[in-house]
Amino acid sequence: MKYLALVLAVLFAAAAPAYADPESNKKAVLEFYEKGLNQKDFEAASRHFGGRYIQHNPNAADGPAGFKGFV
Repeated sequence: MKYLALVLAVLFAAAAPAYADPESNKKAVLEFYEKGLNQKDFEAASRHFGGRYIQHNPNAADGPAGFKGFV
């Protein structure tokens, strides 16, 4: 059983998606903030949207259109 857990851990680590890398995540978040919020460049920021964008600001609507209207 101990070996099964080790094998599963290795398999899951090898199959981890790119967004599981903390440095890549940090770079993406900083680019999103810089482009979208500081430079008001919706097109550049929108590259970081997934299938669903949830806005946590109560003054802006959910979705890419809500973000675009906000910036």
